[in-house]
Amino acid sequence: MFDVLFNAVLPFLIILTVLVFVHELGHYWVAIKNGVKVETFSIGFGYELFGFNDKSGTRWKFSLIPLGGYVKMHGDLDAASSKKSEEGVDPKLSFHNKSLKQRSLILFAGPAANFIFSFIILVFINSFFGHTITKPIISEIEPGMSASEAGLRVGDIIVKLNDEEISDLISLKQVVDKNNNKDVKITYSRDSKINSTIISIRDNRIGIRGTVETEKLDLFNSLIKSGSQIYFFVKVTLVGIFEMLTGTRGTEDLGGPIRIAELSADFWSKGIQSTLWFMMIISLNLGLINLFPIPMLDGGHLLLNLVEFVKGSPLEKKSLEIIHTFGLIILLSLMVFATYNDVLRIIK
Repeated sequence: MFDVLFNAVLPFLIILTVLVFVHELGHYWVAIKNGVKVETFSIGFGYELFGFNDKSGTRWKFSLIPLGGYVKMHGDLDAASSKKSEEGVDPKLSFHNKSLKQRSLILFAGPAANFIFSFIILVFINSFFGHTITKPIISEIEPGMSASEAGLRVGDIIVKLNDEEISDLISLKQVVDKNNNKDVKITYSRDSKINSTIISIRDNRIGIRGTVETEKLDLFNSLIKSGSQIYFFVKVTLVGIFEMLTGTRGTEDLGGPIRIAELSADFWSKGIQSTLWFMMIISLNLGLINLFPIPMLDGGHLLLNLVEFVKGSPLEKKSLEIIHTFGLIILLSLMVFATYNDVLRIIK
């Protein structure tokens, strides 16, 4: 029992707590910079386990259900940032009495904090541990696959595929995917001599493994590389979600808290570098998902701000209640479905 707690539950709680804290700290910091009084900063939901009040009157606390967190600002009725009645509210300190621009900045600050945190982690990893690249130097050839049939050997360096330059296995994979089920010209270097032959691409594969090398980057190059990695991960995530929505990709990869806990334990067991890498990915996804235009998420509130800007006034209270209820149903449905996937994965 203690082993399960220490090796599985504890890593999940630590990682999730850090990422939720970063997200809510973004909201908190921009809120106080815009003159909003923050009444509560909570890690988790429900019953308070422990906490303290700071000099400004903010209650910092840990709550019973550790699946998220919230910042409750002056003028909020609840953790979902619903507006309370004007009685007892100081307009100068209230979130809801700030300008549309200020409220939007406060809302955007949470996801932005997650993006910044992911970027900082990547810069550290690339500088301290090094950037891993799989060079197009063949380290292994699968028997019976196209590369073997074409006469390629271990140690050959792939230079071009259909006259497109190959710098690493990512660029090779991109060209391979574009030419699936086609015969293409492959140019490679062997014993310092350039050779070429025709190779068939089957099932998006040619049957080789590259050579993995790690290189520590200086700060400037780490900043550049980390920025390009953030762009790549965001793009891949959005494409994956789009494919799920359009039905071109299955939803079996969609995981919930159980899956995140499993992965937390797995990456935690592999050491600090793996743990940081996992935190970077989850933080990035947390920031990205919170920007989705779903009511009750930051993106949903930002969408309502856009409606208010176009309309010239906020939506009616009844309309907001319907929208928030609809958003809650969507979020609960997604959580139930993701947990269902987790359970299926376990019992298979």
